[in-house]
Amino acid sequence: MNIRSVYLVLIVVLSLGLLFEWTSEKKEQAAQYHLNNALESSFDFVSGEFVLVENEELQVVVAVETGAIVETRLKKYPVEDVEGALGFRVFGESSGTSFAYYFKSGFTSITPSYKLQDSGQDYVVLVDDVLGITKRISFLPASYEISIVDSSTNGVRGKSFAGLYRTEGRALDLKRDALSGGMMNNSSYEGVAVSTENDPYSTSRLGGIDEPIESLSRSGWVAFIQKYFFAAILGSDEYIYNYYVLPKESGLFRMGYTVEGSSAGGVVYEHEHRLFVGPKIRKDLMQRSDNLELAIDMGWFWFLSQPMVWFMDILNGYINNWGLTIIVFTLLIKLVFWPVTAKSFRSMAALRKITPELNEVKERYKDDRQKQGTETMKLMKKHGANPLGGCLPMLIQMPFFIGFFFALREMVELRHSELGLWVDLSAPDPYFIMPALFGLLMLLTQRLNPQPAGMDPTQAQVMKYMPVMFSVLFIFFPAALCLYTVVNTGVQLAQQSYLYKQQGALGSD
Repeated sequence: MNIRSVYLVLIVVLSLGLLFEWTSEKKEQAAQYHLNNALESSFDFVSGEFVLVENEELQVVVAVETGAIVETRLKKYPVEDVEGALGFRVFGESSGTSFAYYFKSGFTSITPSYKLQDSGQDYVVLVDDVLGITKRISFLPASYEISIVDSSTNGVRGKSFAGLYRTEGRALDLKRDALSGGMMNNSSYEGVAVSTENDPYSTSRLGGIDEPIESLSRSGWVAFIQKYFFAAILGSDEYIYNYYVLPKESGLFRMGYTVEGSSAGGVVYEHEHRLFVGPKIRKDLMQRSDNLELAIDMGWFWFLSQPMVWFMDILNGYINNWGLTIIVFTLLIKLVFWPVTAKSFRSMAALRKITPELNEVKERYKDDRQKQGTETMKLMKKHGANPLGGCLPMLIQMPFFIGFFFALREMVELRHSELGLWVDLSAPDPYFIMPALFGLLMLLTQRLNPQPAGMDPTQAQVMKYMPVMFSVLFIFFPAALCLYTVVNTGVQLAQQSYLYKQQGALGSD
């Protein structure tokens, strides 16, 4: 079986599998599965074991006896983009996977057993009369921020603390099936992050935490980083904190802080903790705490990704459509790199024009490799052709492509954003339009590019089917990234055709 047949068999098998996965029935089943998972939590509010408080952005479930925040739902960010869908959970638990993630605060020297003293729609007050301890949970004026005030009537000999407690596992309502993007829905990074005066962004993956990690700092924050939404305990300039990350114990990883030197004579009377639970929107995070925007972890090329997000956010302020913003942003990038691209295409046009002569030199000196190489270089130099000229724009644009890839993966703004038929730019194109367009544009570009003289037949066959293979690969990519790639490739094809026509290279084979 030749390589062409192998490729055809693989493409047919994969395409049939994808078409089966992408049927309307499968889509409905996947959506219902996500909605059912979001409903799985059950708290007994009737018996008084749990209390629900909420504002316009958040629903928060508090366990009365421990005072822990055991579930949060983001009301403006539903699990599915359908009417009646529940909000995405950051804190919560899953009986099916034994996953749990919650927040707890208090004093290091005691373990209260609370009872409900008072509650309203947006606050709850818990007390332990025996120990003289009170906990008040309410919402701060800044949206997505929760205030937790722990106080003692007689004072406590210990330290105030706040912590995030988490088992191993993935975020509760993050979709990972093929219809929703599969592995593309994973974050660039997932793990613990701590920001201090000495280190603005220090990270550790859960599996790599073998020993306690501690750091003293004024202000700062600690968080568990995950895709789109996360929780962070935010420090204040008024106190010094000992930020800590602890190895797994009894199935739980713990991260948080103790407040150092916040009491007179070692006695603590009160401390207010500030907890953020919400979406990872860069301009919003920058206003809450220093370096909190670094929680949008954009991988290796973060220094390119972050300016891209900043500039796209400015563009979208005028355009008000993220799909159109991506198109305009891509056009601007192509405009900026036009001088380099033009120089490269002129070199490739010259190479395309002399391809018949190069083949003639190869045939004439087929028994003398050294002479063949010498004559080839002479011919290229004479006509100003460079075999590596076509690689230059790709090499320059590759970091931007990778940076944009990570940016688009992490931008919660694209979640459930639409452009025409595409109802969710953060998920794969359900109609295969953009992957097919990309394959067509690659095919047209391939016809323009000069084939290297004497290319091996097997290599030629591989190159011939590259557009098809890339199209299949792009079926799994978020629609936003496909949109960028289609526009980028289309503009590049137009630029290349224009310069080839200008150089008189379009008529050459």
